[in-house]
Amino acid sequence: MLSEMSASEFNDWIDHFDKTPFTPQLIDIEFATLHTSIYSAMCGAKTELTDFMLLTDVEPSEEEMSDEVIQSIGEGIPGGQRYEQTNSGS
Repeated sequence: MLSEMSASEFNDWIDHFDKTPFTPQLIDIEFATLHTSIYSAMCGAKTELTDFMLLTDVEPSEEEMSDEVIQSIGEGIPGGQRYEQTNSGS
């Protein structure tokens, strides 16, 4: 993953996780997984993991983003710089 990320984008992620620690989201997912397992074992019903998540707001998306949309979003990240040409084959 780091080979596909520029140094400035990596620093942006470091700044983001300095302000918003990953730990609360991780704990939320772990407890939601535990609750889903217990609920499925006790009730025998299928549920989604997102039914038990408290902190993470996950909305399912029906539409998939195309590669062009993802590329244009990535180009709009401040400080994001490419060190090679787009579609250079590497």
